[in-house]
Amino acid sequence: LGIGKPLPESDKKIAIIGGGPSGLTAAFYLRNYGYQITIYEKHDKLGGMLRYGIPEYRLPKEVLDREIKTILDTGVEVKYKVEVGKDVSLKELQETYDAVFISVGAQKGTEMPIEGMDTLGVLIGVDFLDRIAEGERPDLEEKVIVVGGGNTAMDVCRSSVRLGAKEVQVLYRR
Repeated sequence: LGIGKPLPESDKKIAIIGGGPSGLTAAFYLRNYGYQITIYEKHDKLGGMLRYGIPEYRLPKEVLDREIKTILDTGVEVKYKVEVGKDVSLKELQETYDAVFISVGAQKGTEMPIEGMDTLGVLIGVDFLDRIAEGERPDLEEKVIVVGGGNTAMDVCRSSVRLGAKEVQVLYRR
């Protein structure tokens, strides 16, 4: 398999559920093997956590869009705003396609098992970043506390400052 040298067209059809990094990668390589590919994406844009979990200042959407276009230009079809299990069933896809690749990602944040998680102003990091990626500007107080120490926590810190927080503190267990 050579990039830019796809194999002969196949009559086999593959559905990919989810247009994030894994789904896009699978689509690219399977398409180059000649398979007919359709991605089912619940959002109105592809990219998954690359788009909705990594802030613009770290991964410019223009760069992401250019990379995605390279994949789509191979002949990959996309059905946007289609949620499998709601708009179409997995069974329908299994009956329509020769194979189904499930690539739904891990965009659900982990709630801490503590009292107050449902308090106004308490947000899960990936939800916060997703809202920003969707164009929302969550109201922040002057002081923000971020619990955690990974990439998501640091992106939440930097995004909070960019949204106007005067002070951001990180609480990390180690």
